[in-house]
Amino acid sequence: MKIGVLASVGEMVDWFFSDMIASWAGAGHEVSVAAGTGTDDGTGWVIEGLTRRPGPGSMRVWSGLQSWTQEEQLDVVLTNTATASALARTARLPVPVVYFCHGLHWNEGRSASDRLWQLVERVLLWNTAGVITMNSDDYSWFGQRFCADRILRLPTGVGLRPAAYPRVPPPDVDEAIEGNVLRLAWIGEFSHRKRPHLAIDIVEALRRDGVDATLTMTGQGSVLLSTRELIRRRGLEDHVDATGPGDSAEILAESHALIHTSAWEGLPRVMLEALAVGRPTYAFDVKGVRDIPQAALFPEGEAGLLARRLAKDWKSGSLLEPLKFDPHTLDFSHSAEAVLTFLEETISRRRRGDAIGTRSPAGARSRGATVPFRAS
Repeated sequence: MKIGVLASVGEMVDWFFSDMIASWAGAGHEVSVAAGTGTDDGTGWVIEGLTRRPGPGSMRVWSGLQSWTQEEQLDVVLTNTATASALARTARLPVPVVYFCHGLHWNEGRSASDRLWQLVERVLLWNTAGVITMNSDDYSWFGQRFCADRILRLPTGVGLRPAAYPRVPPPDVDEAIEGNVLRLAWIGEFSHRKRPHLAIDIVEALRRDGVDATLTMTGQGSVLLSTRELIRRRGLEDHVDATGPGDSAEILAESHALIHTSAWEGLPRVMLEALAVGRPTYAFDVKGVRDIPQAALFPEGEAGLLARRLAKDWKSGSLLEPLKFDPHTLDFSHSAEAVLTFLEETISRRRRGDAIGTRSPAGARSRGATVPFRAS
């Protein structure tokens, strides 16, 4: 099988698909990567005009996608990220296009902009041979509008390498919790959707509650500098460090807990990394986040409630109780095998001439979870 993997930018392939691609190549399949920018290994196609944001020049991108598909003699295209996926599904490619949806771009889907996104996604389904999704809310949305056997749900997302996130005990504390420093981590993109300012609100609320807490924030993005300025204005320079890029496994190992403040997610990989390391996560009950097992969830945006529960768990010592979770459940090999099988089935349907269907039969269910979470 000749598989094409497409993203808007090459770093998305490097971040999320490199292990899968190596697995498929090791099984004897050929994989060709394309994006608007190059990949780390320099082997991918660069599609001229393809960026993260839609804009003029779609015809040039369509032509590049057609050339890539034909010259590489692909059997199927697996596309992810919003812009690349939309262009791939409107380019009239001669092979089936499978949409790997990291997360539909809304939480509750009630605003005018959310409804516009939903309309676009519904139209694009007419040119979609299959959908791969990761969280229960997106799975439900697709299930009401697409054929049941054309949907694959990956409850552990693309997975990870458990060995890269070894389970280690939390930082030492004295027998009496009082007087110890609670070390927290925030890991993600510094963007408006990730809402790093709420993490700072949580630290302030903890300190008002008498908890000596520090926070290490790592990542990069458009609001990193303004986040640092907010830390300065709040007088928290000695307690909150927005370091920029960092090693998430190392930061989690040096922390007692992870806090996650995103407005919505596809499936937050960092929360899976925290599970692997053995750290609890405190987060808001939003799409994608609510699918992570053993997370402590709170009403949307209620930083004060989250802080109060965090303080209570810290003072009682329950925050340090070991998580009962099998990290091998998260191994990327499970998802890689499930996706490979799904792509093979998609190609078989195309060769049989099966029509693309955009609505599930009444009462039908999609393929559901491929890899269940397991306790240790």
